[in-house]
Amino acid sequence: MRIRISQDGSLRIPEDVATSLGWRSGSYLEVEVEGEVVKLHRIEVDPFAAALEKPDESAFEKILEKQRKSREDAFRSFDDRVKRGDVPEVRPEDKPDYWR
Repeated sequence: MRIRISQDGSLRIPEDVATSLGWRSGSYLEVEVEGEVVKLHRIEVDPFAAALEKPDESAFEKILEKQRKSREDAFRSFDDRVKRGDVPEVRPEDKPDYWR
């Protein structure tokens, strides 16, 4: 039996194969690669397991730091573009009075 990889890289397992293995839509599979051989194993996943884990106490600070860095990168990129003279054209809808 042969199957083809889609443009997005996904594989479609024939329905009779999935059914015979007890796989259904929404099943979780573990992928194991050995050389040029790919093995798929069905695994059970507890959807509530993550909720039972202790939350990361520094998660909020990590998010704030990521946003701060992103903002600094955006300002730096904008300044670099302005210095190079690479200023975007102002469209009519960019002007405040356009939407009034």
